[in-house]
Amino acid sequence: TAKALSDVAARVAAAAQRAGRTPSTVRLVAVSKTKPVELLRECYDAGHRTFGENYVQEIVDKAPSMPADTQWHFIGHLQSNKAKTLLEAVPNLAMIETIDSKKLASKLNSVLEAREAREALRVLVQVNTSGEESKHGVEPSECVELAKHIKDECPRLMFRGLMTIGMPDYTSKPENFITLKKCRDDVCAALGIDLDACELSMGMSGDFEAAIEMGSTNVRVGSTIFGARDYSKSA
Repeated sequence: TAKALSDVAARVAAAAQRAGRTPSTVRLVAVSKTKPVELLRECYDAGHRTFGENYVQEIVDKAPSMPADTQWHFIGHLQSNKAKTLLEAVPNLAMIETIDSKKLASKLNSVLEAREAREALRVLVQVNTSGEESKHGVEPSECVELAKHIKDECPRLMFRGLMTIGMPDYTSKPENFITLKKCRDDVCAALGIDLDACELSMGMSGDFEAAIEMGSTNVRVGSTIFGARDYSKSA
């Protein structure tokens, strides 16, 4: 696993350089859903700190077993009624990449306001770039409205950018990436922020190099690092 992680990190760096960017502008999220903590520790011991989980129960179970400086990204669909559980159980949650409604944003904000303890939580707005029904995420035409809601109405959340999964089968087409970049242009203009201040989380195991070359700042890679997933154990 550590060797696979090293190989992926090298591919990330090479893709960034091909795009004329420094490798430090791209974050590699090791997607560890359904994988045992032992494999995460192997990556941690090799120097990696950023891990992505899709299920609330799984991240709640794993977080106490990992060191406190682990940077957890929640990258699955989050129901509003699980928001409190997630935030209370994972104090070192670095980012939620999947904000897809005003209701969810407001719920997270209210839970954080009640706790008062931590700095604002970084969040991304998930955009449905496939145009198909089966994906969570807002329509591209709605991304500005949700981003403004977070910025104006949710002081305990910090809007940091946009995320997409791509097609329903978790592959991506260039059009998905182009759509997300267009959303970024619209959001940055509406919010008055620099393009550099708005992350693009796009690209997974099958297409992360293409995504980086098209501007991704955050790639979510699982099976290429950890091997195929065993869904029989998933939460």
